Amino acid sequence: MRAFIVSDNGITSGKIRQALVRLGEDCPLTNLCTLDLAEQRLSDGEAEAVFLVLSPNPEKALALLQQLRRRIKGRVLAVGPLADSKFILRVMREGADHYVDEADLEAELNGALLRLRSEGTAQATQGRVIALLAPSGGGGSSTLAVNIASVLAKQHKSCALLDLKLEAGDLAALLNLKPTHTLADLCVNAAKLDPVMFERSLVAHENGVHLLAPPRNFADVAHVKPEGVRRTLALARGLFGQVVVDLDHSFREEQIQVLKQADIILLILRLEFASLRNARRALDYLEYLGVGKDRVRLVANRYGQPKEVPAAKAEEALGMKILHYIPDDPRTVNRANNNGVPFVIETPSAKVSKTVMQLAFSVNGQAHG
Repeated sequence: MRAFIVSDNGITSGKIRQALVRLGEDCPLTNLCTLDLAEQRLSDGEAEAVFLVLSPNPEKALALLQQLRRRIKGRVLAVGPLADSKFILRVMREGADHYVDEADLEAELNGALLRLRSEGTAQATQGRVIALLAPSGGGGSSTLAVNIASVLAKQHKSCALLDLKLEAGDLAALLNLKPTHTLADLCVNAAKLDPVMFERSLVAHENGVHLLAPPRNFADVAHVKPEGVRRTLALARGLFGQVVVDLDHSFREEQIQVLKQADIILLILRLEFASLRNARRALDYLEYLGVGKDRVRLVANRYGQPKEVPAAKAEEALGMKILHYIPDDPRTVNRANNNGVPFVIETPSAKVSKTVMQLAFSVNGQAHG
């Protein structure tokens, strides 16, 4: 496990490194850096574990933790005193995976590393996360999310579908489902969240899709926090081989949690000027977040409309190749959406259905025979 130590406390960072080396972990002197240099040093995403020492400036370290949680996929272990329980709670809410008592480093690190190794073994078999992001309204990501999840559920017997369009999620309507619990409920109980609670919060469709609905009303949106989303996504990956997430385009912290962990991000666009402009801006921001282009796939939805921007010009403007073209078929799509039945189920022989099936097969991590 490749470990880094971020600290302005030379004595504590030295003790951590000595303990890690004794425990057989990879932590050369070059993997030590100050808080001021941490973002630059860790920008390449190679860190599997980061030990963030909170003293002598805990507020500065906490602010850095917020940035690190955006930029790295590895585990973050906060190292500090146990005296202030409220501050420890703040640290965990900002995204630390574990809290290590600086007064008993040797024993604490041994336990923390055992947990990390166990989590690493579990992560090797975790489900794939496919996130759909439409930078412009009306891009059709929700319709595609429902249909992609339906294809994956048929192929893998089940698929988790998470609706993170917090103010305007409509996946339940597109599947004709009536959820009892929501993402907001899970976030309120994030400290107690476990697999049983997560599974009970899902509503199952007969086709094998298991939906987690967004908040019921605008007031409940405030309950959705990044830590709750991160824990929810981890549970979904542990229970399902395929996890589809429909994101909004706000780039708020809870959305960024998904983007950082997604195996594939389907960037949904239309071949029109406004959509292409926002897609370009989204690509730039994903790069800023440290999301590699190898995880992003461009999808042109409602392709074939009159007067649309030629595909070659769109690719030139975006600096990337468009890999998937979903044909415009309002009759098939609107009928299916109004009936609450995915069109890949209602009209599987339609061209739009066959195209979405191929898209789903391409992202599931397995060859389709």
